[in-house]
Amino acid sequence: MSDRGAEFGQVVRSRACTAGAHDDCIHLVGLGGGFNPRRLRLEFGAALCPCDCHSSCPVATRGKRLTASPEDWRESCTCPGAVQARQASGEFPDFGKKMQDARRRTRARKDAFESARARAAGQGRDEIREIYVAELQARGLATPEEDVLDAIVSHIAGNPLPAVRIAADSLVQLGKVLRDLSRPFL
Repeated sequence: MSDRGAEFGQVVRSRACTAGAHDDCIHLVGLGGGFNPRRLRLEFGAALCPCDCHSSCPVATRGKRLTASPEDWRESCTCPGAVQARQASGEFPDFGKKMQDARRRTRARKDAFESARARAAGQGRDEIREIYVAELQARGLATPEEDVLDAIVSHIAGNPLPAVRIAADSLVQLGKVLRDLSRPFL
């Protein structure tokens, strides 16, 4: 039976442990994230070295778990190399908070759109634009680029076609980026 971590390119051991320098190992191999198909969500964490020299560490990998939260590693890792590494590293990005903030902004944009649409009855494009920009500002959101703003104003006014075109163009660009990223693997 194969090692699933090795199949998916997971780093099995840190460079220090691989070289036999266990006292220099910081236990942290890297930070990353991806889609968890079992939980159907994005998850982020700190990849940990599974070497036996970390067995006494409170955040040691056990069973199938190969990661811990960066905060757990920072607060609880007792490995000799971790002390110096914590002092040298800055704060880790909190991916969970970043995702929550992105969801909050998405919801706020949707609320601004709905509120502007409710207030836009009988208004001209310039008035609709002012209403929408005011709704965005009231929610602490940035005003989008001109072409996107024009498409949203058209959508509020009853013509969703420009917004559909921008969404389609964005999908095409995303497809091109993904194709370019996948070329080395083909």
